[in-house]
Amino acid sequence: MIATLKNALKVKDIRHKMLFTLIVLLVYRLGASISVPGIDAGQLTKLGDTGLISILSTVSGGGLSNYSIFALGVSPYITAQIIIQLLQMDIVPKFVEWSKQGEVGRRKLNQVTRYLTIILAFVQGIGITAGFQVLSQYGLVKNPSVQQYLVIGVILTGGTMLLTWMGEQITDKGLGNGVSMIIFAGIIARLPSGVKEIWTDQITNNDPSDRWQGALFMVGLLILVIVVVAFVTWVQQANRKIPIQYTRRVTSAGDNSYLP
Repeated sequence: MIATLKNALKVKDIRHKMLFTLIVLLVYRLGASISVPGIDAGQLTKLGDTGLISILSTVSGGGLSNYSIFALGVSPYITAQIIIQLLQMDIVPKFVEWSKQGEVGRRKLNQVTRYLTIILAFVQGIGITAGFQVLSQYGLVKNPSVQQYLVIGVILTGGTMLLTWMGEQITDKGLGNGVSMIIFAGIIARLPSGVKEIWTDQITNNDPSDRWQGALFMVGLLILVIVVVAFVTWVQQANRKIPIQYTRRVTSAGDNSYLP
């Protein structure tokens, strides 16, 4: 792997793509630390025991823990993509027609997906804010009003659309699928805090006589992660060769044709 990375860095085009991807991800991580105005993010600590914040914060790359402008992440965009794909299954004739028009139709569907993303992000932003306002005993929003909720919804929507645009830029000018890279960067950003929490629960806060059990748990967890990653990689890179048999074909090269 190290040799492959060294060889890749020798190619100028790949170096530029890697640098561009890293810069975009750096901007993403900086934005994830900017809290939405009018929000008391400290009130979210009251919901820490429920586990809800941890799950949603992992999806948003830690942006929800401090209620940042990227708190919604790219989840509205992914939801919009799924909805548009489902509507192409003979539900909306216009979408079915566009799906058969190649690149032109794809651009039209992407445009509709962006419009739907704006709607979903705005509704989701206001809904999550109102829900957390109730769960935190009305302490999340400092000055709750209709205007304040609308402003928060606009800010969160803008953050989602900015992330979507950044993901598209990574896809066009960087490495890999942009949206997937942003989700991956968010999960990796949460990894150190997750390891620290496990270490605290299993080692630091555990009785000295039972710490060996915590150590075994961490070793088992590490092995499980490695096995899962290896299995997913194996399935992703798998290639099933289906032999192709030709009738009325005379050749001296043998039957070596496969359908991968």
